[in-house]
Amino acid sequence: MHNPIRSIHRFIQSYPPVIWVRLFGELLTSLSSAMIAPFLVLYLSEKIGSSISMTMIVIGLQPLSEIVITIVAGGITDRFRRKPVMVIALSLQAVAMLGMAWADSMLAFALLYLLNGAGRSLFIPVSRAHLADTIASAQMASAFALLNTAHSIGAAIGPLVGVIIYQFDPALAFLFTAISLFLYTIAVLWQIPNTELPQHTATVAADQPATGSFQAYRPALAIMMLSLPVSLFYAQTETNLQLHLKNTLPNYLQTLALLISVKGILLLCFEFLLVKWTQHLNPRLLIAGSYLCFFVVALGYGFLDSAPALIALQVLLVIGESIGITQLLAFVTRISPVSMRGRYFAITGTHWDISRSLGPYLGSLVLLHFGGTMLFTIVAAILLVGAWTINAYLRSKEKAFPLEQEG
Repeated sequence: MHNPIRSIHRFIQSYPPVIWVRLFGELLTSLSSAMIAPFLVLYLSEKIGSSISMTMIVIGLQPLSEIVITIVAGGITDRFRRKPVMVIALSLQAVAMLGMAWADSMLAFALLYLLNGAGRSLFIPVSRAHLADTIASAQMASAFALLNTAHSIGAAIGPLVGVIIYQFDPALAFLFTAISLFLYTIAVLWQIPNTELPQHTATVAADQPATGSFQAYRPALAIMMLSLPVSLFYAQTETNLQLHLKNTLPNYLQTLALLISVKGILLLCFEFLLVKWTQHLNPRLLIAGSYLCFFVVALGYGFLDSAPALIALQVLLVIGESIGITQLLAFVTRISPVSMRGRYFAITGTHWDISRSLGPYLGSLVLLHFGGTMLFTIVAAILLVGAWTINAYLRSKEKAFPLEQEG
């Protein structure tokens, strides 16, 4: 007879404790940050007071700072033990969020936003490198899917709570985020194991390019460039989509919160399962297919003005995010030398910072002059080209980096 408790216990035992500590932290921080993200543009323009263009410039400051800091951060994650860097990174973000709760000017908010960006640019590559150090490569895609599932729980609940907080006192959302980051820091200090210095565990092959050579970073730079269409799409959905919906839907605030919550619920229910169901398929096809999913969603955002239709699009968005972004992270793990994992994750993740620093402002110019339909049509065209390009690149790398499947 099937024993569900025994099955759950066996499932928990199949992953090391570090994954469950990370799940706890991701759940806390995603819940609190999801209260802020959907309404940040509205908060800066309405509560602090700023033009649309200035608001987009301020929002672009954080990822712009992350691009600069990433150049240094990747090396830091490979020169020092992962755990202390993770603690410092989380502490920087917590202090920044605490300050933003009381910031009453655009300058103060911008400086704290930059500090938060510094913490993020340290934490993301080092936490992924730490995961790659402690998780078997065959489990990597499902491990990233589990972390994203925890993030989705917060993403599903946070926006609905954020609507209430935004109408009552938006500053409370920043305060809750600061508290959650401090709790995450304590969990890392208490439960996350320290790993050996990366260079001590590395075994360098005779034909492997030298660490300082351009050749050593070419795969990471290629993935970073080819991922730009996806992050550009997300940069618009996180900022200019809010303004586009404001112009096309009567109850845009509630619809926006509902879209994000539906996406979070779908990710929570299906992301891990989608990764498990598709793990036997070619990762190249999954990644290229995800670009096509984003292509359809971008067109829908541009041309649809019905809340039910926009909600239905979240199904495609979830499929693309689950099978594509997760597999791309697992691919980075496979191509990165052990002694350069931090740098590889830092470089490949820079595409998010590039798009989020330039995308909102450039997108706002298109939105103001040509409307949201034109903006998302352009984004859809870029995604279509991106699907063809990344498919061709990954096809050329399949023999060099074979897939290890779980199970």
